[in-house]
Amino acid sequence: METGRKYVSCLMGPKYVFEHSLRVAFWSWRLALEMHADVSRCVAAGLLHDVSRFESENPDKQDAISAETARNFMQKEGFKKEFIDAVVYAIENQVRGEQPRTLETKILHDANKIDEFGYFRLLIFAKTATVESFSSLEGNTNSLLAEIMKLEKGEHGPMWTPTGKSRMQTQMGLYKTFLNGLVEEIENTKTTMQ
Repeated sequence: METGRKYVSCLMGPKYVFEHSLRVAFWSWRLALEMHADVSRCVAAGLLHDVSRFESENPDKQDAISAETARNFMQKEGFKKEFIDAVVYAIENQVRGEQPRTLETKILHDANKIDEFGYFRLLIFAKTATVESFSSLEGNTNSLLAEIMKLEKGEHGPMWTPTGKSRMQTQMGLYKTFLNGLVEEIENTKTTMQ
């Protein structure tokens, strides 16, 4: 919360990131149980994966900074080295497209993606969409559809768990139905206005 102080009024500010981390921890817990992984490591990685979200403007450095912050916190709190190393590795490597070497990393990746393309994000998209400019709304809608296509092609890395795959298919179906319907209504409105 301290590092995100200047973002407090933003829709995706520290309150959102905190709540996002809670949802990622929930999905990490659920996927860890399904995959017979170490639940404590997975939940800790979910809770701490964005701990330093506002410390760097560079998204490529964000995971490394969060991993280091998580390491320092867990060392200070007396966690065992093996536990710390596993959590830190998961945080550092969760968004890379290559084959993760640990189950905790795969679980964190899937848990994070489930929430990144979850119902709260769709709600935020709807809340921030502006109908004053159809071209802007249409552009934002098409951009989000393009991101979904990249996700479906595996450009953001595959989903590693059965529940992750299933949940994302359901969510992508919902997103595509909503966004394609929105594009259609924009076109219908523009045609009627002419």
